[in-house]
Amino acid sequence: MFLFIPVPFWRYLVGKADMQPLEVCQTNGIKGEQEIIFKSQFIQFLAGLLSICCMLFLGFADDALNLPWRHKIGFPFVAGLPLLMVYLANDGTTSIAVPVILRSTFGTSVDIGILYYIYMGLLTVFCTNSINIYAGVNGLEVGQAIVIGASLILFNLIELSSYHWRVHLFSLYFLIPFLAVCWSLYRVNRYPAKVFVGDTFCYFAGMTFAVVGILGHFSKTLLLFFLPQIVNFLYSTPQLFGLIPCPRHRLPRYDPTDGLLHPSRVRFHPKSLSRPGQFVLTVFSYVGIIECKLCPDCIPNIPTSPRTEMIVSQPSENMSSDEEQTSERQRARSRSPVQTKLPTEEIVEVDNLTVINMMLRVLGPKNEQQTTNTLLLLQILCSCFAFMIRYPLAWLFYDVPAK
Repeated sequence: MFLFIPVPFWRYLVGKADMQPLEVCQTNGIKGEQEIIFKSQFIQFLAGLLSICCMLFLGFADDALNLPWRHKIGFPFVAGLPLLMVYLANDGTTSIAVPVILRSTFGTSVDIGILYYIYMGLLTVFCTNSINIYAGVNGLEVGQAIVIGASLILFNLIELSSYHWRVHLFSLYFLIPFLAVCWSLYRVNRYPAKVFVGDTFCYFAGMTFAVVGILGHFSKTLLLFFLPQIVNFLYSTPQLFGLIPCPRHRLPRYDPTDGLLHPSRVRFHPKSLSRPGQFVLTVFSYVGIIECKLCPDCIPNIPTSPRTEMIVSQPSENMSSDEEQTSERQRARSRSPVQTKLPTEEIVEVDNLTVINMMLRVLGPKNEQQTTNTLLLLQILCSCFAFMIRYPLAWLFYDVPAK
């Protein structure tokens, strides 16, 4: 990306001796307008690169120091500050278009002010972490970045004929070198991988997409191309927010006996869950989103809370008779705020809540290459669906001609 800097700005950099200050450019007609565009876009380009580099460094720090999730959530906010400051300095719009069905109440647009900057900050958090949690199989991280990047390039090429062609051309300045780098990386990262990308690439790719979406003013369209990542995030929410125990790594489990990937699982005592956690576990099990089964001879494979240790660990160390064991189980049952149909007296084993594990459970175990190919095919199909929403169906919600 740094090597690509001179390409779009070459004619301005070569003729820099003829350039005038901004106040002079404002009175110099077309040439002055071109110089103003160059200076504003060049500043935005450098700010975007700064945010990407900050996120790249923070990703490397995470790989090296193994930072906890509560620290990683704030990284994109810090790395995105240069981007948001430049957006504010260039009088970026904070208005959002209102769908047709709501215009009788809110009008054609609503200025949400500072909430728009909060939304952009949350967008950077989502883009970086959504790729990071939808990973763990050779070629998946880079492959999904290639599909999303190619889809965004196609979208920007289509929009070059629109009134806002400059911002879409500006987005291509980031996406073209990014896609070239990803393709080269994919060749050594696909199965069998010779290079592993880690959190560094996931944060780098996510911040690149956030930069082009914010500076290109198409953040809603950007989210359309993140449909698998959005589904994976929503599906993972109970574990990410601690309703269901979450191990640090939720990668599929490799079975050396058959050479295939199987859904990974987490084991815990259901009585250790909070009320919302027990409710989520009951609902997800009832509708078949997860598979929950009894594991009487297992022990929890995550660190237990003091309450869990009191229920699970203490009886195994201190009980001396069957009567004491029965009494302890009765006391544990009386502590439970929710009675469910799930096994309540033993350890249960539950799928880790990721789209990767769900796919392996629905379609059956696969080898690593088949798993990656299936997930990338899903990403491509979702991109096609996103284009269908953006163009043939957009007129249902906004004032755009039907295509």
